[in-house]
Amino acid sequence: MKPKISLYIPCYNVEEYLARAIEGVLRQSYGVDEVLIIDDGSRDRTLEIASCYPVQVVRHERNRGLAAARNTAFRSARNDLVAALDADCVPEPDWLEKLVPLFERQGVAAAGGRLVETVQRSVADRWRRAHMPQEWGDRHIVNPRFMFGNNLVLRKSVLEEVGWYTESLRTNGEDVDISARIRARGHQFVYEPAAVVKHLRHDTVRSALDAYWRWWRYGVRAYSNGIRLRSVLGHLVHVHFRTTFLGLVKQDLRSKEYELLWLDALALLYMPYRDIQLFLEVASWAHPRRISGEV
Repeated sequence: MKPKISLYIPCYNVEEYLARAIEGVLRQSYGVDEVLIIDDGSRDRTLEIASCYPVQVVRHERNRGLAAARNTAFRSARNDLVAALDADCVPEPDWLEKLVPLFERQGVAAAGGRLVETVQRSVADRWRRAHMPQEWGDRHIVNPRFMFGNNLVLRKSVLEEVGWYTESLRTNGEDVDISARIRARGHQFVYEPAAVVKHLRHDTVRSALDAYWRWWRYGVRAYSNGIRLRSVLGHLVHVHFRTTFLGLVKQDLRSKEYELLWLDALALLYMPYRDIQLFLEVASWAHPRRISGEV
């Protein structure tokens, strides 16, 4: 007997994409037992659009972040195998058909597929594709470094075992964090590139750089124990220039994507700018009277 699948789409102001994502789910050759729309306090037409389809909506009254939406989905799901699909992704009809059989292997806790960037209209879109890939390439991999959350099937029982997603992470890094905790319990992951979803996201220069900074901030755990001005200046030289900027430039020169070089240079300015913003924000929390000028 084939295992039943629950599927959820976490949503926050996704009226532009949601209909195409849901329709892609309903076209799956492997039937989905329940479709959950987790609305994380949207203020656009997300709820109105969801109501046009045979789905169950679970709503947060206020925006709590992606990690919280994922936890709500798993707590609401009635099946052990729970699929996640980002709202700006459209799965190929055989997406689940390629992923579900992987759970027949002993010890597999999660399986995910390949995300293909389909919107390449602007330089920002092409820079995102080059420097922020959300897939592991075209090879089948057992136990990649972590599992991306944009398209994933995960056992609910395993998530309960490791203690749910870390909600303080809000919108970035929750997939890396949960992967590490699942791996520590001895479970396995499988990446299957034949299971394809198409990414509909489009970026501006500002949104691409903002996403890149948020990825970096979590990935290096730069401020896990607080933030000091010295660390901001140190990261400018030792990380943002020597590692990030030079790495971006070398990659773009190697691939002959010369049009991306000016965005690499802009990233070198944007990253410390956002670091300083964070430093001032954290400082205002720690010393509100001093920042406001009170004595």
